[in-house]
Amino acid sequence: KGKKTHETPRKRAGGTSTSAVTVLSEKTLFLGQKLTVIQSDLSTMTADAIIHPTNAQLSLGGQVGSSLGSAGGVALQKAVTDCATAHGSLSEADAVISDAPGIPASHIIHVHSPSWGSSNARNQLEKTVKNALSVADNDNLKSLAFPSVGSGGNGFPKHTAAQIILKAIKDYFVSVMASSIKQVYFVLYDAESINVYTHELAKIDD
Repeated sequence: KGKKTHETPRKRAGGTSTSAVTVLSEKTLFLGQKLTVIQSDLSTMTADAIIHPTNAQLSLGGQVGSSLGSAGGVALQKAVTDCATAHGSLSEADAVISDAPGIPASHIIHVHSPSWGSSNARNQLEKTVKNALSVADNDNLKSLAFPSVGSGGNGFPKHTAAQIILKAIKDYFVSVMASSIKQVYFVLYDAESINVYTHELAKIDD
């Protein structure tokens, strides 16, 4: 398939502009959910929620968090701090949702992602992804934007993380049968991650 360009509306004070994103790979699952690999910056993505891999305190210190914090400024940082205060410590693999002021996405789903080499790391990453999807379903969200959870500072090999994440998403939709989620974006920027996700997405059965 050739590359396609999607025009996505961007939430901005005083009006709406559009941002073009390049679709590198796309697959529609049996139940209708669309999985799409794109090259972009998560902080510029228009989606009902962005997935933010973090720690128990919802720190914005990681690669994704730093980008979101810079883009959203003080208002976003306060929203995350307020969420952390209200929720308390986030257990590994758990997920919690907050508002996302200052960026195009409507919400942020914070997930406490496991580290490669830790006890039961593969199962915990799968659980992390499914918990994020469950939180999105609870809020009736339709579109999500994922980074490559686990493969940054948490050390998962990119192929391993991609395989676990894609399988977890597919298995989740099969298990719940009815979901509000219709679009899942994998928002990547480096060539290696893009190649890995494009390759692994092509191997998924519809």
